[in-house]
Amino acid sequence: MRCRRRVITALLGLALSAGLSAWAGPEPPAATEGIQAALKALADDDPRAAERIAARLAVSGAAGAQRAWLIAGTARQRLGSYADAAQAYRRFLACCDDADERRYVLERIEECTSAAGDAPRPRPASQLLSRRQLARLATVEGRHRRQIETTEHFAVRAYNDELARLTGRRAEVALAHICRVILRGQEFPHSVDIYVWPTISEFRKHATSAPEWAGGSFSITRGPDGAARRRIDLTQLDDEQRFDTAMLDRVLPHEICHLVVAEYFGDRPCPLAINEGLAMMAEATVDNARVRLAGAVLAGEKKIPLGRLLTLTAVDGEQAHVFYAEAFSLTSYLHHGMTARQFRELLAQIKGGCAFEDAVQRALGLPHEDGFLGRLASAWEDEAIRQGQFLRALDTEVSAAR
Repeated sequence: MRCRRRVITALLGLALSAGLSAWAGPEPPAATEGIQAALKALADDDPRAAERIAARLAVSGAAGAQRAWLIAGTARQRLGSYADAAQAYRRFLACCDDADERRYVLERIEECTSAAGDAPRPRPASQLLSRRQLARLATVEGRHRRQIETTEHFAVRAYNDELARLTGRRAEVALAHICRVILRGQEFPHSVDIYVWPTISEFRKHATSAPEWAGGSFSITRGPDGAARRRIDLTQLDDEQRFDTAMLDRVLPHEICHLVVAEYFGDRPCPLAINEGLAMMAEATVDNARVRLAGAVLAGEKKIPLGRLLTLTAVDGEQAHVFYAEAFSLTSYLHHGMTARQFRELLAQIKGGCAFEDAVQRALGLPHEDGFLGRLASAWEDEAIRQGQFLRALDTEVSAAR
């Protein structure tokens, strides 16, 4: 029991849990409506609206409204406003007497303090683009007029000048977030070619190593001169010939993260679950469906046990959805429960050939203990189940309110 408590303390859980697990009891009537509205905004992945509602409520003087600082802190942390998030968390501490809640929030403050100065989470392109821009980005200009946009790290080729420029900007923002926040200070002094193909058929024609279901891929090859050539292939239009905003929001940062991780590990294999988990964390929005699914399967009989999850090198069929949900859950759990130094050390230990179980213990500064992986699995599963239950309960409340 003591060891399990140490694991839980060291690894507190998903970023989505920030601030939300503290809402154990009912709020006073004067604050309930605002609290529900702010929580719904968080559930809808709209942290700006959640922060706006919560901050206004927190200073309103309504009974129980001081707890809205917790939601404001959570929203600001998701937005990458770490200093402001820490300030909101401290305002909550001023009115909090519960020891467990105080411990939880103090750890969130430490997390924000260590992240201060890092690149903020990129705001989804789909939230920034107007209808006119979406229409323009769906235009495929002459097939002999492929545009090239060059940035510090990327050379983007697309059959749409505006899309080439936008893709270059989004790629730089995603790379900064991946290197500084996701990978905790990783350097990437390289150049990457990005090819944006108009349709999925053209993408598959040129990205021959990509899985059949994919709309994006990355590759690192060696030319005749021995120089490494880094490349990302993307798809411009969806099946209905509209501009696919998921290309910018999810696929581009996902593939960039895979590329950076591959560059870091080199010939050393990174566990597929950690590799995919990091790439999903790099996406511009958190997919709550993954959190719900991870909680559901880990509470049932269809889960992939941690030991097996870490050894899988390929997945397909129905198992793929479970694998990706658990991979995201586990990686987020480790990432947000460790300090930046500890997480960097975890990756370094894995790269050095250390088994995952030993790598975690070394990164946390714990002595080797037999059975550690099982205790880690129990702590992670408990937290994942709680998160899934919370989101399902929130969905029920939102549906009832409508």
